[in-house]
Amino acid sequence: MNLLFSKLRYIAFWAIDAIKGGTIRKNLQDIKHSLSLDSYHLLQQKNEPVLRELLDSASQRFSYYAHLKTYKSLHDFPVVNKNIIRDNPALKLKKPSKLGKLHSTFTSGSTGTPFMVYRTTRKLKRNIADTIYFAGRSGYTLGDKLLYLRHWNSSLKKNKLVAFAQNIELLEVDELEPNEIQELLTKLEKDKSPKGWLAYTSALEKICDYLDSINSKPIECNVKSIIGMSEGLSPYVRSRMWYYFNTPMVSRYSNFENGILAQQTTHSNHFEVNWASYHLEILDFEEDVPVEHGALGRIVVTDLYNHAMPMIRYDTGDIGAMIFTPGSKFPVLKTVEGRKLDILLNSQGEMISPFKLMAILPNFSELKQIQFLQTEKTTYVIKINIDVPFPRENELVNETRRILGKDAQIQVEYVDEIPLLNSRKRKFTRNLYTERSLQYV
Repeated sequence: MNLLFSKLRYIAFWAIDAIKGGTIRKNLQDIKHSLSLDSYHLLQQKNEPVLRELLDSASQRFSYYAHLKTYKSLHDFPVVNKNIIRDNPALKLKKPSKLGKLHSTFTSGSTGTPFMVYRTTRKLKRNIADTIYFAGRSGYTLGDKLLYLRHWNSSLKKNKLVAFAQNIELLEVDELEPNEIQELLTKLEKDKSPKGWLAYTSALEKICDYLDSINSKPIECNVKSIIGMSEGLSPYVRSRMWYYFNTPMVSRYSNFENGILAQQTTHSNHFEVNWASYHLEILDFEEDVPVEHGALGRIVVTDLYNHAMPMIRYDTGDIGAMIFTPGSKFPVLKTVEGRKLDILLNSQGEMISPFKLMAILPNFSELKQIQFLQTEKTTYVIKINIDVPFPRENELVNETRRILGKDAQIQVEYVDEIPLLNSRKRKFTRNLYTERSLQYV
């Protein structure tokens, strides 16, 4: 019966879209066509008129870009960020009526910076098509049950009727104590319909930790897709979710302001960029110039389909590296390191990938939670949450010092809980030294 409902939802979704002009299907076909082209050059040629339309619209509608009416290329446009867009009156629409209805959504953001995002209906439908495409890449089929595990605030939570119609089970990260996890797993085992996970990575880690603690066998519940979002994906979580739910897990790189920017494939750790809807650049940390091939830099995004808000060369605040890989037609993100303010510096002042620290965690599986903080230039704190005595503290410190530098001063602090952000996400690393320094810039 559940399988029948899934198929009926699939048919109903596309029937409603057809009645409304088939906009989502057309966007989905365009995305598939763009990402199946034979070369990056052909993709750039296809995107050129879309990019020109965006830049022309921005220079005509926003006084901030008025001096760029005779621009030559995207690189004539300045790099902007959340604060510039939020605080600059010249980046407010002068004639919004020509764009049709605008849709607004507010976020407090994981950085604590409030931000109101405006989108056109065209942009909303493009995002829906992006979601369908990339969910499909991970094995999910529209209409199947979606186990959506995150923090649901009042602005995000769907009403029960809408959630039922979309076959979405809204799962709250605050409700993941052992009893709740077991109840959820029991319920999933009884439901044999195809389903997919979309969840904070840390929440899935909590489920894996619970299953490890009871020496569980794989869960037979017909999961077809597992997507981790919003946080870095460690090898431990990826391998354990695959083991317990018998399907490969991927990490999705997206943000609130734009949408899905990139997603891992099931056979690689690299991120397939959503070149169909965005243009990505990797720029130097100090200057607005490209970094060398494969080098870390700021991820800067141009949103090709949102004319309501100037997401042109938008500095996401995230760090990544872009490369061409053998067999790849387009550049891919080799890595997405997270936000610049969360990146630790070693004792020599060089950035350290959080994934290097993640790599030592499988050796300390007895830890419930862990967080690495930098408090001064060469001073660090490791916060750990553990229920049993921990005689391996020196071993953990030495492993960490090997990554951060032999002169790193490392202190271990025992806590009952690693604090959550307002979004209920948990930071694996946090650079208090950098945060404090920026307050005086």
